Amino acid sequence: MKTLLYILIFNLSAISFAQDPQLFENGWYLQKLIINGQDYFPPNNSEIQDVTLGILENPYYIRTLACSSIASEISVIDNESFQVMGFAIIPGDCILPETIDFQQHYFDDFFHLQVPHNFNYLVEPGANNTKILTLTNEDNYQAIYGNQPLATQDFKLNSISIFPNPVNSELFINSKNSVGNLILKIFNIEGKLLSTQNLEFEKQAAVNVSNLSSGIYFLNIEDENGNTTVKKFIKQ
Repeated sequence: MKTLLYILIFNLSAISFAQDPQLFENGWYLQKLIINGQDYFPPNNSEIQDVTLGILENPYYIRTLACSSIASEISVIDNESFQVMGFAIIPGDCILPETIDFQQHYFDDFFHLQVPHNFNYLVEPGANNTKILTLTNEDNYQAIYGNQPLATQDFKLNSISIFPNPVNSELFINSKNSVGNLILKIFNIEGKLLSTQNLEFEKQAAVNVSNLSSGIYFLNIEDENGNTTVKKFIKQ
């Protein structure tokens, strides 16, 4: 009778802590957040290229890195959900407005850093032999990850440079590649949007910054596909 009881207890325990091994066998890359029905994408700028997620076992542990990083032990896990007791944060040196805005949605709205929280998870096959991980929190917000990094358009924006820096009146944008039409936004150090300009860009163009006061600014460059890069410049 005791043997039967031990077997029953063991089987129940095994069922309670069964989980999808794919959750631990893959490194995950955030594709998008869905908060209140609105999509939010990683900014892919000089502070954030990929938003990574790792879920480990023995002991169970979750960590995600954007510009800052957060981590927590996992207290309960089964084949469709897990529970965390609250995340610790390691701040990064993040100052760009789009980075700060994205991390607020990701860390505060989705992960709820300081409070216990439950997450459902689902691992599914994706295109071209990839895998998709969907995390859903108690507010029904979702974070969707793939096991491959997001592809940018041939990384063309990574080839863009600006000069001179510091600048007096005209800031030149240069690229080894033709990247098509661009949307340029200039932010000040407080994150306030100062100007927006649509630019037909080949391999070089000039932006008039003579009306700016002396100080530090950020040039947000966005292509036709929504890929962005951010360049910091100093106005003399």
